[in-house]
Amino acid sequence: MELRYEFSEDDFLALCLKNLERKKTTIFEDLYETLRYFLSTPDSVVITDVRHRFYPEYYDDHLSLKEYIDKGQMILPYVEFDLSSDKNIDLEVTDINIPPFVKLNNFQYGEGITQSYKIKNTKLKTKNKSSIRLLSVEMPLTLLEKLYSRMTPPVELLPSKLGVWEWRQTFYNKMTGESFFCSCFKDALAKDDMGLSIRHAHLTNALENYSFKESICHICTKTNSDLMYCHKMYGSAFKARYGAYITKQAIQEGIDERDAENHIRELKGVAKIGERWVNETLLFNYINLLFPQFTVQREASPSWLNKQRFDVYIPELNLAIEYQGQQHYVAVDLFGGEEGLKRTKQRDKEKLQLSKINGVDIVYFSYKENLTEKLVQNRLKNYLKEDV
Repeated sequence: MELRYEFSEDDFLALCLKNLERKKTTIFEDLYETLRYFLSTPDSVVITDVRHRFYPEYYDDHLSLKEYIDKGQMILPYVEFDLSSDKNIDLEVTDINIPPFVKLNNFQYGEGITQSYKIKNTKLKTKNKSSIRLLSVEMPLTLLEKLYSRMTPPVELLPSKLGVWEWRQTFYNKMTGESFFCSCFKDALAKDDMGLSIRHAHLTNALENYSFKESICHICTKTNSDLMYCHKMYGSAFKARYGAYITKQAIQEGIDERDAENHIRELKGVAKIGERWVNETLLFNYINLLFPQFTVQREASPSWLNKQRFDVYIPELNLAIEYQGQQHYVAVDLFGGEEGLKRTKQRDKEKLQLSKINGVDIVYFSYKENLTEKLVQNRLKNYLKEDV
């Protein structure tokens, strides 16, 4: 059967423009979200479930709409998704047909073999499933130009992803590609004599125009960084996220990297290198840094928790983190002695049961442990998104 899509160009453009209004997403993410929406609703068959398996961060060049226009296109490679239907519905997909204003490019395999997509159809006990991989989806120049002419210019800037070991961090307008340094980088840039190569157009733009804006970086705005200065194997998770600011501080102040990192750690409210963590605040601050793409809540109380609270809660991951002090293990007069210990253990038991019922995992840390960054990362490794 032919899997046919009949969405109109006007509808596609309208949803693109709505997604482009988002403040923290890239052009690539915005257009993929639009494509994902329409791929979920084919016109030729009734679908009961859709599972998307495409990860934009693997392929996103973090370019502006203008830069994609200058390239003449935007390519989304290997767009994968699974469609499911009722058992009695034919889902033997053999061909895919989408509107011509979005292109399915041919992929060259050699020896004259070309393909636009791969399809695997499976008949299961309770449903039929079709697993689809679109090898190269193109947003052509004409579509991009229409979006540019209708897009509302954004006020917010996005951090450029400049590659590893690049400390000269820029921030760009996702419509025009105009790029800027935060004003706090002026002194370090003036002192820099390392002669690093320039590997990104945003850096070229900002250096050539000597472009600065006040308070746009993660330190000045007191926001969490999702940058990748280096892989964690070459430093801590903190250095991986904040290496640009550490290097900038070292150059600016003429100090070694360790002292510079400790200064940035103080600004972010986490323990200095090698220091023991002594309270829940440091634990929360560090967890907050580890998950910049999610909402990390402190002292959170979901409606189903019956007025109890999680020390740390990340709703998008269905993950809670509990720091258990001495009163969770032994009787402490300040917390009601033996009776207080019984009540605490009962509350902990109820919290765990309610969490299991509602699909939330709890990860525990104890006052008995020497809390270190390595310990926290290892215990949360199943929930941390792998860096690419």
